[in-house]
Amino acid sequence: MLGARASFTTSATSARIRSVTSSRAFASPSRALLAMGRSKKERGKQRVATKSATQASANPHDDDAPELPDYDIVTMGPLDVSAVALSVKGWTGGSDDANAYVAAIDRGYLLIGAASPEELRLAKEYEGYWSVSEAAELPGVRAPMTYAIVDVDDASGGGGTVKDILQAHTIAAGGCEPDVFCLRADPGEDGENVARLAEGIVAAWELGACGNVIAVDGFNGDAVGKLVDALKDTPEIKVAFNRVAFSLADRSALENGDVDACKSRGVGVLAVDPLGEGSRVTNVTHAECDQAQCRLLAFLGSMVGGGVQKSPTQVGVNYVVSKGIVPEIETRYGSVAWECGGAMLWRLDENALGILDERADAVAAGESGVDAETAEAAEELRGEVEGGKP
Repeated sequence: MLGARASFTTSATSARIRSVTSSRAFASPSRALLAMGRSKKERGKQRVATKSATQASANPHDDDAPELPDYDIVTMGPLDVSAVALSVKGWTGGSDDANAYVAAIDRGYLLIGAASPEELRLAKEYEGYWSVSEAAELPGVRAPMTYAIVDVDDASGGGGTVKDILQAHTIAAGGCEPDVFCLRADPGEDGENVARLAEGIVAAWELGACGNVIAVDGFNGDAVGKLVDALKDTPEIKVAFNRVAFSLADRSALENGDVDACKSRGVGVLAVDPLGEGSRVTNVTHAECDQAQCRLLAFLGSMVGGGVQKSPTQVGVNYVVSKGIVPEIETRYGSVAWECGGAMLWRLDENALGILDERADAVAAGESGVDAETAEAAEELRGEVEGGKP
């Protein structure tokens, strides 16, 4: 089902990805996936046959040796993951999906999220083909890991145990198990459901329905703390991260203390909609997009990132990364996965973060346009960069 070149060779250049995502040398995604599982000699024969049949569309980089991605590793609980995650929500296995997976792995993504059993099966299938590729044999290479978001609210309401729900999810995914189950449940207004959830998690782990690393979705900081405490009697089980909404357009998880509460308990934070709902942070066609903020992101993109121009999207995503939060990028396009991956390997400094926070505060207060204080701070930052200051 991968529509991209099957050899899964990796590279550190955007030119390589453009070539990967535009290649259609294989007539169908399934043929490309099949070729990935063949031996190097068999793949070579397939490439020769394909080139002779479709000379005009052949990939000029097809014989390149695979290269190790530039990883940007952060810690979430007991896990070492990439600073940006990819969501395969809505993927069905077409060529666009396959190309997005290739681009993401080549860019250094390591954390892949699935919102349904079908998506989990697909992500694990793609991972399986990657695991037998030349790229997976490189010294220092890191394997991607997949988390599956599962609603276990029925367990609290007596509609089935956590174990039953997770086993049913695995069966529905064709027997594919995620590396991490991300549990969606209502902890209760005062966290009264957390103890019961913890008991269900322990039972599921003891009976082999899940691994010893789990995550949660949509918990507040207090509920995360109560879950960690409830699992203390089973120290083998760790909570890796809490999945919440966070972006320049919605900083409530940081402002209300949920992010700090998670971090204080050794739990990472994964950001849903890191560019805001409907990508309103950078989507100028969105009714609630702040045009002045977009211009500010573009300006900062010319000032940061090691002298390489960064797009407003990359700066917006990096804002989340620089806050110590892993953004979850939901896309079906390789070009978007590649662009958002450009938010890794650098961080906005405190000055830049302060400018963006000030602008976000102004937007939240109902202001429009760049206020004088933000404009002055931006000019000071420009002077520092042009003057060679750190």
